Amino acid sequence: MGLARLLLPLLAAWPQQQPWESHNFSFVQSILERAAGQQRWTNTPIFLSRHVQQERVNHLINWLHSNLSSASYVFDGTQEQPDTYNPLRNHIKNDALSLLFCHSSEELIWGQLDERLRKLRQTRLIVCLAAQRGEPALRDIFAKLWSLQFMHALVLHRQRVYAYTPYPTLSYYRLRSEFASLFPALPHDLRNYVVSTPAENDLPRVFLLRDPRTGAQLIRGFGYRILAEFLRRHNARLHVSNAGQALPLGSSVNMSRITRLIGEQQLDISMHPYVGIDRNLGILSYPLHIAQNCLIVPVRNEIPRFMYLLRPFHWSSWLLLLFAVLYITLALYWLSPAVSGRRGPRAMHSLLEAICQLLFLSTPGRIYAPSVRYFLVALQLSVLGFFVTNWYGNQLSSFLTATLVGEQVDTFEQLIAQQQRILTKHHEVPMLLQQVPPHLVEQVARLVVSVEAGEQVRALLSFNVSYSYPFTVERWEFFALQQQYAMKPIYRYSSVCLGAPVIGYPMRTDSHLESPLKHFIMRIQSIGLFQHWVVSDFNDALKAGYVHLIDNSIGFKALDLDTLRLGWYVLLCGWLLAAVVFACEHRTTCH
Repeated sequence: MGLARLLLPLLAAWPQQQPWESHNFSFVQSILERAAGQQRWTNTPIFLSRHVQQERVNHLINWLHSNLSSASYVFDGTQEQPDTYNPLRNHIKNDALSLLFCHSSEELIWGQLDERLRKLRQTRLIVCLAAQRGEPALRDIFAKLWSLQFMHALVLHRQRVYAYTPYPTLSYYRLRSEFASLFPALPHDLRNYVVSTPAENDLPRVFLLRDPRTGAQLIRGFGYRILAEFLRRHNARLHVSNAGQALPLGSSVNMSRITRLIGEQQLDISMHPYVGIDRNLGILSYPLHIAQNCLIVPVRNEIPRFMYLLRPFHWSSWLLLLFAVLYITLALYWLSPAVSGRRGPRAMHSLLEAICQLLFLSTPGRIYAPSVRYFLVALQLSVLGFFVTNWYGNQLSSFLTATLVGEQVDTFEQLIAQQQRILTKHHEVPMLLQQVPPHLVEQVARLVVSVEAGEQVRALLSFNVSYSYPFTVERWEFFALQQQYAMKPIYRYSSVCLGAPVIGYPMRTDSHLESPLKHFIMRIQSIGLFQHWVVSDFNDALKAGYVHLIDNSIGFKALDLDTLRLGWYVLLCGWLLAAVVFACEHRTTCH
C-alpha cells in the first residue's frame, strides 16, 4: 500500500511530464547549426503546440540570437487569428527558417502555421515530432506538409532527420549522410508527376474539337497550350479528368465549380485562365494578361442611303452655308453694276447670283464694266464655290461606296440613352456594376441581363445584336477575326470599360507550381507566342464550327428612286414654291 501511494502521484504527473521530454532540443540545435553552415538566415518563426516546456524554448531563442544572430517570432496558438491582410511576409523576407514543435498533424498550431506563413512556402521549415509518436504519425506529418505545399521541409523524429518528395507520388526518406544538403533546390524534373484538371469550352482560352482524320478529341487555346508546354518542359503529365466527354459548341466552362475543387485541394491548378479567385480557395498565377474589360456593342444606326446627300457636311456647316447665301446676297445687292436683260426685282437677281456662285455656276446675267470691288468679291466667291462643290462631290462619292453609320455607343450615358441591354454571367454582375459611375448604377442595373455562361456564349456566337457583352480585349481579338473580311462589322469594341482585370491560372494556395510557372510565363511573353497561338487557334475553331467568317460585303447597287429621295423632296418643294409664286404673280397681273 505504501508503494502504491508513492506511485500514484508519479502516475498522475506522467501525462504532463511526458510531452515536456518528447522534444530533443539539443538535437534541434545541432541540426540548426548544420543548416546555418549551408545557408544563413536572419528570422526564425517558432510554432509551439501544447505542453512544450517554455524554459527550453527560451533557451533555444537565446541560443539562436547569440550563436546564429537570428531574430525569433514565437506563436503558441493562443494569439488571435492573424490579419489576412498583414501576414508575416510583410515583416520578414525569404531569409527565414521556421520551427514547429508538435505531437500530431491535427493540432491547432498547424492552422497558425498555415496563416502566418502565407506567401512564405518556399522558405525552410523544420518540424519536431514528439518521440512518443510512431511511423503512422510521421507519415501523417508529411501528408500535412504536402497539403500545405511546404516543399523545403524536414521532420526530426527520435534523433533522425527525414525529408520527402511529392514527385511522382508522395514518399519520405531518411537523410543518412551528415554531409548531404538539408534543403536542396526544388527539382526541375517532376518525374512524371500527374496534374489533373478538367477541360471545357472557354473560347478562345480553351476549347475542344475532334480530329477529322482520327476522331480523337483535341484541346486548343492559349490557356491549354501554355500549361501543357510548361508540364512537358518539367517532365509532368497532364491528365484531363473529363476526357471523352461530349460538349456542345455553345457550352461554357463552370469556373465556380473548378475554383471550389481547387479550394477543396482536389485540383492543383486549372487549365482555364480566369480573372480572379477567392483568397480562401486559392491564388492566381503570374498574370498572362492585364487586359481591359470593355463592352462589345453592335454596330447600329445605319444611315439610309437617301440621307447621304446631307452627310458630306455637318449640320453646322449647312447652317453656315445658308447664312453665307444671305450674306452674299446682301453684298452683291450693294455692289452689283448694271446688268443687261435684268428682269424682276434687283434683290431676287442678287439671290440667284449668290446661289450660282456657291454652286460654282455661271451668273444668271451678263455684267458689263464691273467695279474693282465687285471683281474682288466675285473672284473670292469663285474660289469659295470651287472648294465647296469639289469638297462636297468628293465626300459624296466616297460615301456612296460604303455603308454609313451614325454615332456609336462609347459612354455609359449613350448606353442608357439607347437602352442597350448587357448580357453577362450571373457571378460577374456585381463586378460589372462596381465599375459604373455611382450616379448611373441604378439606370445601368436595369439594362443588365444575367444568364448562365453557356447562354451568353451561344448568344455571341449567333451574333445576337440585341445585346452588348462585357469581354476582355484578348477575347475580342479572337472573335474579331470573324469579321476581318466583312464590309460592315457587326460588333465593335467600345470605350465603355469595366476595369482591367488580371488574368491568370487559378491554383492552390501557395502552390508548388507557382514559382516555376511564373518564370515559364515570363519567357513565353518575351518571345511573343500569344499572337501566334491566337491566329492558329482561330483556324482550328473555324474548322470545328465554333466560329465562322462573316462576309456581308455589299455588292454593286445602282442609284434608284429611293436613293434620290431627298433630291425628289427638294424638287417637290421647289415646284410647290414655284406654283405659289406663279399664282401670286398671276393674281397680281389680273388685278
